[in-house]
Amino acid sequence: MIKVCFVRGKYLNNFEGQNYRFKDISFTAISSLYPLNREFSFPVVKLPSLADLPGRAIKYLANRILGDSQILFGLEKFAGKFDIFHTADPHYFYSYQLAKLRKKRLIKKLVVTSWETIPFNNETVSKKKFIKYFVIKNSDFFICYSQSAKSVLVSEGVNEKKIMIIRLGVDLNQFKPDPDKMTRSRHFVRKEEMVILFVGRLVKEKGVLDLYDAFRFLKSKMSSVKSDSKSLKLKIVGGGPLRNYLLTKIKSDKLANDVSIEKKEYGEMPKIYQQADLFVLPSKKTGTWEEQYGMVLVEAMASGLPIVAYDSGVISEIVGSAGILVKEGNKKNLLVSINRLIETQDLRDKLGKMGRERAEKYFDAKKTAKKISLLYKKIVNS
Repeated sequence: MIKVCFVRGKYLNNFEGQNYRFKDISFTAISSLYPLNREFSFPVVKLPSLADLPGRAIKYLANRILGDSQILFGLEKFAGKFDIFHTADPHYFYSYQLAKLRKKRLIKKLVVTSWETIPFNNETVSKKKFIKYFVIKNSDFFICYSQSAKSVLVSEGVNEKKIMIIRLGVDLNQFKPDPDKMTRSRHFVRKEEMVILFVGRLVKEKGVLDLYDAFRFLKSKMSSVKSDSKSLKLKIVGGGPLRNYLLTKIKSDKLANDVSIEKKEYGEMPKIYQQADLFVLPSKKTGTWEEQYGMVLVEAMASGLPIVAYDSGVISEIVGSAGILVKEGNKKNLLVSINRLIETQDLRDKLGKMGRERAEKYFDAKKTAKKISLLYKKIVNS
């Protein structure tokens, strides 16, 4: 049986991990001491990392001196124990650690997942740029989750024959429409609440403030909104630097009974989606980041939720026609689109059904795992 080591450092997570459940591959992951999630469906080895240290000062110095803080101390001792090492993104230091081992032929094969969708990004610090291209030069194969990411690698000099697009999916048995909601819809039964859902980091670039402003306006104009629910709610799931600011705003706007902010474990998320009526993700591009995939969009589609999102990054590539896409930053049209879904149950049902069908066709984690398994075998035998 092929042995694969998946190196993800602090960013090891279950939303990506559900695509790496194999029956025919011995799969082990390596993370930092404090990865994004606490429990995983596969064995995990935890190593010390500067990325786990609190505060920004140490990470800033590491980025300037080393090129990146995502170093994994002790990673090299695993060199001869696996057939394939699979890392994420060329600019991380643990990818550089593995690339050095590959150059010395101390590991057999090195596969790199590249998320980046902005050409020549992560190159402002000379050491980070060196790391990035050293990894690119000394890797055997690349996996991209989007066409945009593949195009970036090609523009940066990677041979197109060394890249495969394999889309991340979700467990469709977990992320699925609420059967009770589907029954209510078929019989035109109204529910007491209509829930707008946002899932993501609470930062400006995720557009959570744009969504909150739209919600606040809708609540103030409820008398003119022909909603089929008695009460409009906004559920925000996630954490980040804007949390306290939002809590203060919610209190001052007297919306504490209508807006909730909470953090959830990944295993709780399928139920969260089922409790919602529509999903909104107004992500906005910055100078160094744009929405690289939007896994929450896949989760929402699989759960049968209609989507409103800004047309930013790769969002249109993921959502296709299964949602309403608004020009990035157009808060007025964001509001209009949300209101349109609130008013129109037929449209919600139509987009929700289209989203589920799209998830079944393109974003099934079981199918993704099979594709990755076949790729691993091909690489080992090459």
